[in-house]
Amino acid sequence: MAEETPRTRPPPPKPSLTRTLMIMAVFLSIFILFDPGLRTALGSGAGVVLSPAFGFGGAYPLLTFLFAGSLTTVISSVARHFSTDWPKQARINLHNRALQKARMEAMRKGQSKKLEGLQEVHLEMQKETSSLMLSQYKPLGYTLLPFSIFYAWLYQYLATDIIGLGHVYFAVPWSAQASFLAAYVFPAWLLLYIILGIPLGQVITRFLKLITFQKRLAALEAQGGAG
Repeated sequence: MAEETPRTRPPPPKPSLTRTLMIMAVFLSIFILFDPGLRTALGSGAGVVLSPAFGFGGAYPLLTFLFAGSLTTVISSVARHFSTDWPKQARINLHNRALQKARMEAMRKGQSKKLEGLQEVHLEMQKETSSLMLSQYKPLGYTLLPFSIFYAWLYQYLATDIIGLGHVYFAVPWSAQASFLAAYVFPAWLLLYIILGIPLGQVITRFLKLITFQKRLAALEAQGGAG
């Protein structure tokens, strides 16, 4: 009888410099957001560039939040686009819908063996879905630090150009004196900054996805023609 040789364990994965830098960026970003002194210093430094660009001297705070939200939204949308395999995501979504329909049908008919098989398929697809979701969050590691510095400038802008100059109120359809300092779970100025950037982000994402699918279809048609 042949003597079995012990299996050699695979070598541990080498530490990734990129991952290490991303983790450091995350911790530094959190430190910036929660340390008032560092936040003020970085916000003032960033204001040298950002305030002349779209600070308007505090005269048009709504435009400032619009441009600020648009800038970060464009950057994050483009970064997320290039880290996401949109055709793969569409294929996974289609398979998940088909799998869910098959599972409901098997449950309705009491097909336990088929359910077991579908459950195994479901677990495999969950791994693929998780991998795709992780790839979408990769740009966060690269954009979190510069965005934290950008938010530090917004804090500084709020203190100097809004509160300092008395531009605390703005008009909305349901109120002539809505306050930037009001709180609706989150501060009103932060909600305003986020909401103003959402529509542009949706437009950019859909536009980039359209271009991606058009290129993929053109490549498939070229392959079909060559075949």
